[in-house]
Amino acid sequence: MGRSLRASKTGIEKAEKAFKLKGCTQDDLAEASGCTPHTVSKFFTGRPVEKQIFQTICDELNLEWGEIAELDSEDEESSRGVKTNTKPETICGTTNNPRINATTPQSANTEIQLVIRLTGNIEKVRNNPGFKATVTNLIQAVLGDANVNIEKIEKGSIKITFSGEPETLKRLEALIKSGKLTEIEGMPIEDVHLLTNTTTEDKHKILLLPEIITQEAKAKDLIDADLSNVDLSDANLSNADLTCADLRGTNLSNANLSRTNLNCADLRGANLSNANLKGTYLHDSLIDETTIINEKWRLVWRIVNPAFHNENSEKYNLSFTDLRSANLRDANLSDADLRGVNLSNADLSFANLSRAYLNFTDLRGANLSRAYLIDAYPVCANLSGANLYFADLSSADLSYSNLSDADFSYANLNFADLRGANLRDANLNFADLSGVNLSGANLSGVNFMETIVENALFTSSRGLTPQTIADLKSRGAIFGDSPGDREFSPSNPHD
Repeated sequence: MGRSLRASKTGIEKAEKAFKLKGCTQDDLAEASGCTPHTVSKFFTGRPVEKQIFQTICDELNLEWGEIAELDSEDEESSRGVKTNTKPETICGTTNNPRINATTPQSANTEIQLVIRLTGNIEKVRNNPGFKATVTNLIQAVLGDANVNIEKIEKGSIKITFSGEPETLKRLEALIKSGKLTEIEGMPIEDVHLLTNTTTEDKHKILLLPEIITQEAKAKDLIDADLSNVDLSDANLSNADLTCADLRGTNLSNANLSRTNLNCADLRGANLSNANLKGTYLHDSLIDETTIINEKWRLVWRIVNPAFHNENSEKYNLSFTDLRSANLRDANLSDADLRGVNLSNADLSFANLSRAYLNFTDLRGANLSRAYLIDAYPVCANLSGANLYFADLSSADLSYSNLSDADFSYANLNFADLRGANLRDANLNFADLSGVNLSGANLSGVNFMETIVENALFTSSRGLTPQTIADLKSRGAIFGDSPGDREFSPSNPHD
């Protein structure tokens, strides 16, 4: 049984109704459930969420989790006593043959099993009620043995596990390896494995490890995979989905985990020394004192999982820390001291940076889309090429910052201080600059066609053509000396 649950289509509809009745925000629900807003978003889109968190979210919405989750037969057993109308998704639906019923328990004690991997679309198989019965009857006919049965069908691409007499399964393996049986139901056979004298968990590992070691698991769906206590050092798992995977005691030293989804993964006792964790999701993952991980990434884990250790952002003094390429999506860094921090290419989308000190912070190429920077102090910060799409920068102090090539599309910059800032070639499409102070700013290459500029102050701004100045004035912008335009210097940014 995996570590995650996901909401069914019907469950999502029920949850959305309950959420509307509750009248809270997703941020409120995340705080009450002890998880991140990103996890709540995954809950409402039917993606895997750690079981305990899934159940807590349901409790907060006054819902029975068994009625919301998409359950398989094993999870359904664990939810007994919970009223549920949601039936588990099955491969073959209902059948009168008890040997091929979709709810037949998996045999963890079977001494020998055969796993065949087919090239095909698992969703088409799931949507074909007769597939399992058809394949079972076909194989029984080929082998002349009515005791051969399908234990389960799962992703990767399509894996079918057969149980039966050892000699019969060995004959089936020989047929495939000899080339006499090359496809099933029109789907080519990719591979075949005979499993003996192993536990169910070990069998899964035997199937997965060759793919990972040969680099085939890159960007692979490994949700809920049991990879505990195995050696994955130097493996390439970049962009793979390891949501809620069991990685306890796993050796991931020197592994490439860049942009890998480790959301809710169990990393207790894992060795992540020298692993590439650039852009990796560590939200709601489990890390303890036995986890070997670089202090930089342990700090990132602490920032994105404050509920795990009752820590508030006010305690964060991260000045001059190297957090390049860190995944800090949804992080609460309000009031944090981020002076001189290297956050270049970091993911800060949806992050709360209100009132944060960002003086001389390196945010080049960072993703700050929909981030909150209300009343932030990014004086002299380097935001060159940063993504600030839909960001809220109202009243932020961006004076003398490098904002060249930054994307401010739809950003809210009401009353922000942009004095002396370098906005060369910045994208201000549909941005709201009302009340902004742009005195002395470099505006070369900026297109203000769709920008709100009412009461924006452009005193001594550079890089504007006479035609652009005339257009801005006609739309409410202010040029020329202003009594409120005082001298400003980087050494006294809040004068």
